[in-house]
Amino acid sequence: MLKYWLWLTTRTGLGVRGANLVAELFPSPEAIYFADEATYQAMGIRNYQPLLDKDLFIPEEILRRCYDRGISLLTMQDAAYPQQLRAIEDPPLVLYYRGQLPDFTNLTIAMVGTRSASAYGLTQAMHLGFGLGKCGATVVSGCAKGIDTASMEGALTGGGKIVGVMGCGVDVAYPASNRNLYRDVVYHGCLLSEYPPGTKPRPEFFPVRNRIISGLSHGVVVVEAPEKSGARITAQRALDQGRDVFTLPGNVGVKSFGGNLALLREGAVLVRDTQDILQEYLAVFPDILRKSEAFEKEQQEQPHEVMVAQPAPSVPAAIKPEPTPILPKILDGLSGDEEIIVKLLMKQTLDPDAIVDETQLPTGRVLAALTLLEVKGIVRRLPARRFALLQAEQT
Repeated sequence: MLKYWLWLTTRTGLGVRGANLVAELFPSPEAIYFADEATYQAMGIRNYQPLLDKDLFIPEEILRRCYDRGISLLTMQDAAYPQQLRAIEDPPLVLYYRGQLPDFTNLTIAMVGTRSASAYGLTQAMHLGFGLGKCGATVVSGCAKGIDTASMEGALTGGGKIVGVMGCGVDVAYPASNRNLYRDVVYHGCLLSEYPPGTKPRPEFFPVRNRIISGLSHGVVVVEAPEKSGARITAQRALDQGRDVFTLPGNVGVKSFGGNLALLREGAVLVRDTQDILQEYLAVFPDILRKSEAFEKEQQEQPHEVMVAQPAPSVPAAIKPEPTPILPKILDGLSGDEEIIVKLLMKQTLDPDAIVDETQLPTGRVLAALTLLEVKGIVRRLPARRFALLQAEQT
C-alpha cells in the first residue's frame, strides 16, 4: 500500500492540492493507481494526465532509501497521523520522519521568526523555548538559522520534545551548520518533512512547509519577524487554520520587529514570558498548570535576566575563575557571563547544564550567553548539546 501513496504524491504536475482532491474521490491510493483514463474522466478529474504514468520505479526507490537511511513514513490512513494536521486544508498525504513522533494530543506550540535575528530576539527565543520544554509542551519549529535554532536549543535544554519541520528531505542537513542540532532533535523528538529523502531545499518549498508547522500546533509564537517574512506567512496560516497566534512586543521602529507590531494590531496575544502562552491552555491541558507553577516558582527563586535587551550583568566575583593570559583578545568586549563561560570552555567542552552547575548562573543567562558567543563565532555546538571554544581548537 505504501508504494501507491508514494506513487500518488510523486506525480509530476499534480501537486499537493491535486493529490488531495484525487484522494478524496477514491477509497485508497491503490484504487487510484489501478483506475484507467475512462474512470478518471467519469470521476470528473480534469488534470488526470499525471495519473496515467503507472511507473513505480520512483516510489520503490524512495522506499529503499527510507529503509537504508532509517526514515519512517506516515500516511493519512495511519492512526498515528496527527489529527490536527489531518484537519487543515491540503494536508500532506505522506510524512517522512526520523526519530520518535511525540504525542501531538499534548500541548504543541510552534515558534518561528527571522533568520537574521537580533541578540534580543535570540535570547527571547531561547528563554521561551526553555520554559515551554520545562513545562512539558512540545515545541515545533522550522530548523532555520536564527529564531528557529534558538527556540529548539532552548526547548532541548528544558527537556522538552522537539519537532523540526524541514523544507527538504529529512536526510538533508540544511542549513549544514545545524547538523549537530539535528542529531539532538532526532534523539529528543523528530525531524519531519513531506518531501522524500534526498530532496534538496528550494525557495518555494518553505512557504508550503509553513502550513505543517502551524497545522501541527495548538498555537504559534512569532518571536521576531519583519513585516514581510516567512514567519508572517506562518502566522497567517495559523489564523486560517483557527490556531492561536502569540507575539512579543519588540521595539518600535526596529524593522525586524515590524511583523510583531502588525500582528499585535491584528489581535495576536501579547507574550512577555512563558506563562502568557501557557495561561491560554490551562483549561484544556490542566497538567500544564502544575508544571507551570513549579517553573514559575523556580523562575522567582533564580530569575532569568534574558528578558532585557542589554548584556546580562556579571555574577559576583567570588565565583569567577582567576584571570588567565590565554586568548586575551577573545575576552575583550565580552559581558561578565560570556567571559565566565569562555574561561570554562578553555579547559573542556561542556553542555549548558554543566555550565549552570559550574557557575551557578541562571539557566536563561547561560543559554543567552552561549547563543551570543555562537553568533560571535567564539564557540561552536558539538553533538550531545556540548559547546567548544573555536579558538581553543585552532591553537
